[in-house]
Amino acid sequence: MRKLTFQEITLVSLKEKRARKFKFHPKVTVIKGENHTGKSSLIKSIYWAFGAKPKNVHPNWEKADVITSLTFSLDENQYKILRKGEFFAVFNNNNDVIGTFDKITTGLGPFLSELFGYKIKLNNRNNDLITPPPAYFLLPYYVDQDVSWSENWSAFSNLGQLSNWRTNIINYHTGIRPDEYYEIKAQIEDKQLQIKELESEKSVSQSVLDKLLAQFKSALVDFDIKIFKKEIDELMVNYERIKVVGQKVKDRIVDFKSEKLHLQNHIDIVKSAIQELRKDYQFALNQPNAIDCPTCGQTYENSFAERFTIARDEDSCQELLIQLNEEMKDIDNKIEKEYITYEQNNQEANKIQSLLEQKQGKIKLRDVIQNEGKKELKEILQNEVNTLRGQISELQKKIDILKDELKEYENKKRQTEIRQYYKNLMRRYLLELDVNTMDEKSYQAIASKISESGSGLPRALLAYYYSILHTMNRYGTSTFCPVIIDSPNQQDQDQENLDKMMNFIFKNQPISSQLILGLVDLGEYDFDGEVIELNHKYHLLQEAKYKEISTEIRFLLDKSLNL
Repeated sequence: MRKLTFQEITLVSLKEKRARKFKFHPKVTVIKGENHTGKSSLIKSIYWAFGAKPKNVHPNWEKADVITSLTFSLDENQYKILRKGEFFAVFNNNNDVIGTFDKITTGLGPFLSELFGYKIKLNNRNNDLITPPPAYFLLPYYVDQDVSWSENWSAFSNLGQLSNWRTNIINYHTGIRPDEYYEIKAQIEDKQLQIKELESEKSVSQSVLDKLLAQFKSALVDFDIKIFKKEIDELMVNYERIKVVGQKVKDRIVDFKSEKLHLQNHIDIVKSAIQELRKDYQFALNQPNAIDCPTCGQTYENSFAERFTIARDEDSCQELLIQLNEEMKDIDNKIEKEYITYEQNNQEANKIQSLLEQKQGKIKLRDVIQNEGKKELKEILQNEVNTLRGQISELQKKIDILKDELKEYENKKRQTEIRQYYKNLMRRYLLELDVNTMDEKSYQAIASKISESGSGLPRALLAYYYSILHTMNRYGTSTFCPVIIDSPNQQDQDQENLDKMMNFIFKNQPISSQLILGLVDLGEYDFDGEVIELNHKYHLLQEAKYKEISTEIRFLLDKSLNL
């Protein structure tokens, strides 16, 4: 099993001119702080960097428009992910850009799935087979202070994007149905889709064959010149209609390409403006507070406000550059779609032109009808139908082989073993946490919704979360991520039960895992790690190191925007 480890997170608000950087211990990092010191905002930012949005993000944090950079390692390889709003960039160990994205489901999600080795694919609400967004992969590892202590498998928002995801995701994470199962299942569904398309094509070919044979049979007996002329006229009308459509498509392509040129000019202008603003800012930094103009002799003020205005203009240009790049991608997609339409239109026109050439001249058409036309056409279409049948048969054979392979990963004995392991852990952990009123039937299913009354609910949920994590650690096949737990002291735990929860969290931490724990008060507990203490109320980010940290972030933004 691969292991994901967090090393460092950088948070910058260009809007508020504040920043902060935090390092994570490879074993345990406790983030300690009173209410309103930004503890939860820091914790929520970690998986937010990967496109997983926690519920109930504080509005003031959202207004600050914080840019997040998270350095992480995957086994021996180090990476960095940058998020600014809905824009993401991923860098390798040399800070080289290896991917930029402005969409999570269709962009960042598949990229991270490939990087982390997640093979599962599920159907969305439109029944399209997609790679689940990152939130579904990260769910077991994040315990949010606002929702996770009242309901399991609910820490992130927008989970309704996939239908019937809960059981599939839980089975995947716990190894009941591992990576290989979903990889094979995706291959089967892909081949079934190919069969469906081939069946549709075969049906059309067979229908055309039957109709044309009937028409040619009638023509051999009674060839009517009026009918022949009518067919030619109809073909010409269709041909002219297709030519008009083709011209409109070409005009749209020209318009889109013209728009693309304008956009590229705008992008070049914005990039140039950013470079010029940066030079102005650097020049201003190196000058005294008052500058004499060598031409007119007038003295101009070079205050912090003047330099701040230059920096703010640069931020606006960067925002505009991101927007223009997104518009450029949209134009490229439109051009590609129009080219596809243009090609389809040309194919249809070529077919009609071919038919017109066959119908040029009565003698040629009469000869074809009276002699070999029927046989040749029947042979062509019949060969096409037979070829399609053969392709469908080959695909079905491959599906049957894949289904046999799939059975190996539906081993009932192994699934029973995993479920029993989970239940044994739940039974033991509930006892450790002094939860004695839960009926075993209520948590017997591994996808159970945990319910309990009063202060017993957070302890029951903690037992469930750790039972799932340990089951994943033992039987799962995907990347194991850092465990993040925010504010376990919920529902007014008395000191004895709180001590049980805290000792449980540290003592039962999954082997070789990384734990990040958010607390108001640490108390006296034994653990191998470090403490990040937050002391400033209402300001997690600070002004002190803004210049230094923002320079690092601007460097990454520049690289991701190809400045």
